[in-house]
Amino acid sequence: MNFGGGGGHGRGGFTEDDLKGRIYDRRLYGRLLRYLKPYLKWVVLSFGILMLVAGAELVLPLIQRTAIDDYIVSDKAIAIFPDKAQLQQFLAKYEYLNLKPFSHNGRQFLILAAKDRNRINNTDLQELKEKGILSETTVFLIVDKPENLEILQQYEHLQENTSPHGGKNGTRGWFRIGKGQIAISRENLNKLPGRERFQVRSEAAHNLFYLALVFFLIILLRMVGSYLQAVITTTFAQKAMNDLRHDAFAHLQKMPVKYFDQNPVGRLVTRVTNDIRAIDEMLASGVITIVQDVIVVIAIITLMLILNWRLALVSFIILPAVVWVISEYRRRTRVIYREVRKYLAALNATLAEHISGQKIIQLFNQYFHKRDEFTGVNEQYFVASVKQLKLFAFFRPIIHVSSQVAVAFMIWYGGGQILRNVITIGLLMAFTQYIHKLFEPINDFSEKFNVLQGALAGAERIFGLMDEQPDDYREAIHRNLKLEGEIEFDHVWLAYNPNEWVLKDVSFKIRPGEKIALVGHTGSGKTSIVNLILAMYPFQRGSILIDGRPLNSYSLADLRSNVGIVQQDVFIFSGNIKENIALNNPQLSDDEIEQVSKYVNADKFICKLPEKYNEPVMERGATLSTGQRQLLAFARVLAYNPSIFILDEATSNIDTETEILIQDALSKIIENRTSIMIAHRLSTIQHVDRILMLHKGEIVEEGSHFDLLDKQGLYYDLYRLQYT
Repeated sequence: MNFGGGGGHGRGGFTEDDLKGRIYDRRLYGRLLRYLKPYLKWVVLSFGILMLVAGAELVLPLIQRTAIDDYIVSDKAIAIFPDKAQLQQFLAKYEYLNLKPFSHNGRQFLILAAKDRNRINNTDLQELKEKGILSETTVFLIVDKPENLEILQQYEHLQENTSPHGGKNGTRGWFRIGKGQIAISRENLNKLPGRERFQVRSEAAHNLFYLALVFFLIILLRMVGSYLQAVITTTFAQKAMNDLRHDAFAHLQKMPVKYFDQNPVGRLVTRVTNDIRAIDEMLASGVITIVQDVIVVIAIITLMLILNWRLALVSFIILPAVVWVISEYRRRTRVIYREVRKYLAALNATLAEHISGQKIIQLFNQYFHKRDEFTGVNEQYFVASVKQLKLFAFFRPIIHVSSQVAVAFMIWYGGGQILRNVITIGLLMAFTQYIHKLFEPINDFSEKFNVLQGALAGAERIFGLMDEQPDDYREAIHRNLKLEGEIEFDHVWLAYNPNEWVLKDVSFKIRPGEKIALVGHTGSGKTSIVNLILAMYPFQRGSILIDGRPLNSYSLADLRSNVGIVQQDVFIFSGNIKENIALNNPQLSDDEIEQVSKYVNADKFICKLPEKYNEPVMERGATLSTGQRQLLAFARVLAYNPSIFILDEATSNIDTETEILIQDALSKIIENRTSIMIAHRLSTIQHVDRILMLHKGEIVEEGSHFDLLDKQGLYYDLYRLQYT
């Protein structure tokens, strides 16, 4: 970027945003969490709802297991003790099982579910079988009531067994066990016709209905909870990112001009939009759910170990390989995501530059060359994106296959355990569901980790931007001063790049109200002097005094509010005419805006517009001519009534009528103000008090127009070039 005559203070490139930091940086998480701190209660509430939903999810397989094992397919074996002493001895040994004994006609009964048998020593179980105490088949319990007795007694092969025992054929027919319960083996129950079988098990059917109702309510709770959690999470994520976006833009506003020389607009736009959007996506759907997934995985593993640790360990055989795959994916995806973000920023920067320069591209027939240039950048982004997609496409099938392998191991081992009556069908089905629920968050991990890595890559860049040192605005010494307009340069040296001096030992003094012109060839340092007066760049040697005080003794707000500048390329903001004159100055009334516009002759074209001062203005004032934009700039300057006026004069490409209006406006603005004009046509500066002739960063001549002509030096040569 080159400021007219300011010389080359950039190197034509831009600062690459390759990041050399660690792949994992805890500091990034800390800085992101600071933006969540004001909304901590909403984060906690969202997390609480999420855990409630996750808990409900974990309960569902247990309900299914209970329905299958307790009411559909019985897993209950019955132990029939001939006397109370043996029963008490057994109960004392397995007191921790909290078994509830039954008693009828002197016989003692214990119902042993599969989960209880799993916790009893195999030697003791075998001993009970050998003694004819533990039944070989499972039994169903039905209520001892007249309706059920009537059904059972009408079948000769299902008569009451008054002397049941655990040995062979010891559980034929049906038998009472006390407490209003009847025990009947599965084989005998299946001898009943379907309708009667359902009637005797009506209590089980009722219990199944209640379990189904609970199941439905849990699903409903999960749906409502998921909705509330999504709304709450999205809300606080948006608020946090709104704060971050505000801080990033505010920081950009205070960055030194040199930073914008070295960083393309498209790249900076990517920082404040795409990168923050990636962080927003992570907060809304990544961070909290990842924490939840970790907790759910731990909960499922713990629950499976509690239910049946042997079956659980068999199911977990594949997990070490899954952990290795996740570790590799995590290591590689961060690097690839950095590349994707870097090339996306380069793509946006190229687009912004080429769209902004579309007129020049078309005028100089550069569209084929620029198309090829864009193709190169686009190809880099494409290659990085494909690498990312390939990694993603590899990870998900691997995890899916791993879950199926785990189910296969479970069916192999669990099926054998069912055949041995060690576990139940309900338990195996619950384990199958838990394995799927265990691998769901792992399978989703690739997508969530993509979101997380995209956010962290964006966070690196956005916080890298915010770590850049901003200009010192010296707000603590802001005084709303009104300056007299005296300017003094005392042996000032300036280099935009090390040892490349743009200004060399420049010294001059401008009195309040004096009008001077800066003249010189392109690159002689004219614009650089203006940049230093506005404190746009730091100088290396010498001093600059404003009203006898060092430049750095003023706040930038005080200094720049006292300097009005009209540049060669007048920048017009999107909005309307009035807003572009007032520039958010609440003290300016509509009448005052119209007065300053009339004073500088801008009202002549404004009043011809359909909506006059409310006429919409396109980006950069594309619908206005160069002269109209310059007249607006004069009105903008006069509205702020500065003590110092600077004009980077560029009237060579406007019509004569507009130039007359501009010259009239100029004569009014410079009246009673310290004025500095960067002259490109010597005819426009003959009326100034002094002319400073610059050459290669040094003031080589100084004096009035006629004095310099009499010297017949560089100014004289320049004058002859323009008028001969």
